[in-house]
Amino acid sequence: METPDHNPDILFDEDLYTIEWSDIENAEMDYENYLNDIESFFREDFEDAVPEEDIY
Repeated sequence: METPDHNPDILFDEDLYTIEWSDIENAEMDYENYLNDIESFFREDFEDAVPEEDIY
């Protein structure tokens, strides 16, 4: 299928979309923030949940 708006003159800059292994290996995880996000997610989910005895 042809794309009528395709412009072949536009160059694709591969470097903008490339992740190097060194970027991943040297990344420092913010574990405290990560754990807080997970805890908040489950707390909100638990608070919004319908108690099982109310289902029947």
